[in-house]
Amino acid sequence: MKAKNIHIIPIVILAALVLSAACTGTQEQTNPEISGYIEDLYSDNVETQKTAIKELINKGQTAVEPLIGVFSSGDQLASTGAATALIYIGEPSIEPLINSLGSSDQLENEWASITLAAMGTRAIPELIEIINTGSGTEKEQAAITLIRIGEPALPLLNLELNTNPDADQAEITSIIQSVYATQGLRERLENTTESA
Repeated sequence: MKAKNIHIIPIVILAALVLSAACTGTQEQTNPEISGYIEDLYSDNVETQKTAIKELINKGQTAVEPLIGVFSSGDQLASTGAATALIYIGEPSIEPLINSLGSSDQLENEWASITLAAMGTRAIPELIEIINTGSGTEKEQAAITLIRIGEPALPLLNLELNTNPDADQAEITSIIQSVYATQGLRERLENTTESA
């Protein structure tokens, strides 16, 4: 009888430790302070939104995943606030945003693309990596993001095209051509607007 009790105690302790670790992880994901600021992004009060954005920026990396979660809400204003915070958080936002390009949620991957494009050159190497190794949706969103970044992406795209034998040559060439085409279209529109 005593031998059975001795074996049960370590199992109970192990189970308690596992549950404790799981609870700690859940608390980090649902930090009440961060959750409160995320809710404030949906406020109609501009000052409340601005304060929430500033506080979420100050939270840094711990706020990244909850901010990305806002994108799937369909709320344009809250998503804009979340994107702004992620841009200011900077480097810690890039990898989670890159991961969101493959999301099954179209709103999430669209907003991730817009946010990465606004971050500009910082995200280019990771986006090129997705072009070479990603799945269909990831590649498509990475290509759109690189086209949105535009001219600043060209040097690294050309470098990849000319130095990496494993690069997706066709896709990178297509992106480069699209960047030039988009740039030409912008210039024509600007000239038309100026002459009008």
